[in-house]
Amino acid sequence: MPIVSAKNLRAYYIVDVYGFKRTVKAVDDISMEINENEILGLAGESGCGKSTLMKVLLGLVIAPLKVLNGQVIYSFNGFEKNIFELSEKELENLKWEVFSYIPQGSMNILNPTRKIGDTFFDFMEPHMEKFDKKYVREIIIQHLGNLDLPAEILESFPHQLSGGMKQRVTIALATILKPRIIFADEPTTALDVVVQRDVIQLLKNIQKNSKNTIVLVTHDMAIHANLATRIAVMYAGKIIEIAQTKDIFKNPLHPYTKYLISSLPKIGDKTYKKSIPGAPPSLANPPEGCRFHPRCPEAKKECSESVPELIELETGHKVACFRIN
Repeated sequence: MPIVSAKNLRAYYIVDVYGFKRTVKAVDDISMEINENEILGLAGESGCGKSTLMKVLLGLVIAPLKVLNGQVIYSFNGFEKNIFELSEKELENLKWEVFSYIPQGSMNILNPTRKIGDTFFDFMEPHMEKFDKKYVREIIIQHLGNLDLPAEILESFPHQLSGGMKQRVTIALATILKPRIIFADEPTTALDVVVQRDVIQLLKNIQKNSKNTIVLVTHDMAIHANLATRIAVMYAGKIIEIAQTKDIFKNPLHPYTKYLISSLPKIGDKTYKKSIPGAPPSLANPPEGCRFHPRCPEAKKECSESVPELIELETGHKVACFRIN
């Protein structure tokens, strides 16, 4: 049974400025499942709705974002509820212990006036009935050791750490309460490739040791190839293909997915890399039918008239494309 199920999810940004209403269809009729003990990658170009989908799955819905339709069901240990029906207190009780969030640009969220150790104490105290600073410090040091982080960083201020070290600290903060699900939004952004590798390995080790679920947002298909066990490809507010990582890379079915994968460099490959024709559509005014059809060299008349359903063609491999269905 999946630990999270999204059903017919629609979440739009609705802005009203001086009587002019603008609606951005960031998440438009998405149904998907997140399985226990997997790393699910959300892939796609910038602006396709990946981060918004993650926020909605977290219940982090703040105006002007509004959920118009659908459910997000969390299921574990006999608990089965729609996250949108929870009270603010119930939702707060789930945060960090059931699910945690590593936001985009998370290396910059550390309080510059507090030492790293104090930040850990501030973070953990609300989750403990009796707060014993000495005991909690031992827990923190053990957790840092498990992640190959030195205990000395607890005496440092954020500005004394490198960007990569700050990112590893924020990941340590997000995982110290051993949440069942970790949502990571672009955790390797602004890091060089060597540090990216370290962060990827850190997330791999956390998932392997804790047997939890990670939902990873990044536009970088190479990171998905190294980290994700399953990939959902998004385009213009919709999921257009989802499958096991090895199946996505071995046999991509949607033309958009093929373009994403073919853009990856390969050692010894000197062939010319073609970019995707055109530009992503505005989510305020997406095209009718399949949203990729204006850019798709294989589009048919049907593609501009009807929306293709996400259909399972092979076990676990779903695609929304009239050329395939």
